[in-house]
Amino acid sequence: MHLPQIPRSKAEWKRAVSTDAGNGTQSSPWINKDLAPTPPSARTWSCYWWGNAFNASQWSNGASLIAVGLNWWQALISCMIANALSSTVALALGRPGAKYHIGYPVLARSVFGMYGQFFFVWVRAVVATVWFGVQSYFGSQLLSVLLRCIFGNAWWHMKNHLPDSAGISSRDLLAFFLFWMLEMPFLAVHPRQIKFLFAAESIICPIACVGVFAWCVHYGGGIRVDTLTTAPAHGGALGWAMLNGINSCLGVTSALLVNQPDLTRYTRRPKDAGWRQASSIFASKTLIFFFGIGATAAVQGKFGQAYWNQWDLLNAILDRFWGPAARAGCFFASFGFTLSVLGVNIGCNAIPFGADITGLLPKAFTIVRGQLFCGLLSLAMVPWKLTTDGAAFLTFLGSYNIFIAPICAIIIIDYYFVKRGNIHIPSVFNPSRGSLYFYQRGWNLQALACWVGAAVFGIPGLIGAYHPTWVGIAATHIYEAGWVICFAVAAGLYYASSLVLTAKTLPDGQTPSSLEFEGLAQSEGYLPGDPLIEFPHSVQVAEEPGTPMGSSTSKDAAASVILSV
Repeated sequence: MHLPQIPRSKAEWKRAVSTDAGNGTQSSPWINKDLAPTPPSARTWSCYWWGNAFNASQWSNGASLIAVGLNWWQALISCMIANALSSTVALALGRPGAKYHIGYPVLARSVFGMYGQFFFVWVRAVVATVWFGVQSYFGSQLLSVLLRCIFGNAWWHMKNHLPDSAGISSRDLLAFFLFWMLEMPFLAVHPRQIKFLFAAESIICPIACVGVFAWCVHYGGGIRVDTLTTAPAHGGALGWAMLNGINSCLGVTSALLVNQPDLTRYTRRPKDAGWRQASSIFASKTLIFFFGIGATAAVQGKFGQAYWNQWDLLNAILDRFWGPAARAGCFFASFGFTLSVLGVNIGCNAIPFGADITGLLPKAFTIVRGQLFCGLLSLAMVPWKLTTDGAAFLTFLGSYNIFIAPICAIIIIDYYFVKRGNIHIPSVFNPSRGSLYFYQRGWNLQALACWVGAAVFGIPGLIGAYHPTWVGIAATHIYEAGWVICFAVAAGLYYASSLVLTAKTLPDGQTPSSLEFEGLAQSEGYLPGDPLIEFPHSVQVAEEPGTPMGSSTSKDAAASVILSV
């Protein structure tokens, strides 16, 4: 298929661009500089997942698997299966961002419609906001350990001036605000410039995990995993317990899976979001699970209690071995763990929320403004309350698997099987009636129906989580395996319906017969004579021959116009 010629320099682009000299508008209800495709100068990332797996949530995930009746090796198998699934899904969801350099809110327009995407972006934004606050509380607990190592009893025995109804002590509240203030400067950094944090995290955090694990094994005289087993499950109950364990592990990474395009849009090359990245997901998440369950098992016999949380384990070590060596070791360990929470919170929550609210309100927000707003909004969640007496709310928060998994499935089926890897970039910024992604009144009703149909499978079990006597055991089992089941149902429904309701892959007047898989990716989503963007006016491609598509100069020019109009 013939692809367009692209001008070779920024000056040539400016001569080809029709601008509004009257008001110089830089954004519209549909696009701003952060929604536009990422320019080559901002594509600097190479690896993200490796360091991000070494975090507090992953470390303590073994507790949830042991609690459902799995022994250590059954829990490890469940973890490995879940990690294989999550790495595959992350690879699939990251490719559109790496190929077309667009984030989730823009990608969602091609799937759910120009107006339908608002709902699915809002769903993810709500989860990101709440989890930002909760992860900040986790980080403050680790920061509290670090401060205890520095200031000793002056910190640890700080007088409490808050009533019991506050749900937090004065010391922990101070630690929370200190961690929150530590986060805020990082929230003011654009994602294209934050890779230094993830690079540091990928080195320091694994070292901290290995150090704590090695000490626990040495002190405990080996790993006695038999001490961690609860009432063992057998027969059919074991099968459901394994599915529950897989679902639990997937739940820890579920929010970040749908966030992949927001991260991979900054990769240097598409292969940087490829199998190397996927394999690092599997390896790192399996390792951190083994470290967490192994360290807990090693010291449980001597400590007389299983400490699943990193901060509880470090405080237990300080309680028993208070001295210069223990303080130094726990200081460096807590520093590494605190850094991991900081990186996770920015990558999994702040950046996605910033992208989401930019997609919802592009005239008012950029990604950086959205990140800062996420930090401010998280205070209103009073996250320490959510982790203490907000059981019902946390139950609902944990249920987001049944709503997020179908989104992942529909995007994957739409990109790989329905549109065969072809996204027409001008159309994702074109809200006019009859445009390619306008669908039915701005909604892709087919995708919406499939999402509802999949989520319905988990809703009875969600009701049962609040009122156990209201539903049967089958509904409970389906809910406990909600990620896997809802993902499979959504994928099956959307693929089957697409065989009947054939979707358009190109605008009217274009013939897709010769369009190969990801054929549009060769020109970064443009056809001959296309307007690059409407920002807010049409920008026409100048037809200059002689510039081969895919050359670095053409890509630089294509990106520069988007941010300069």
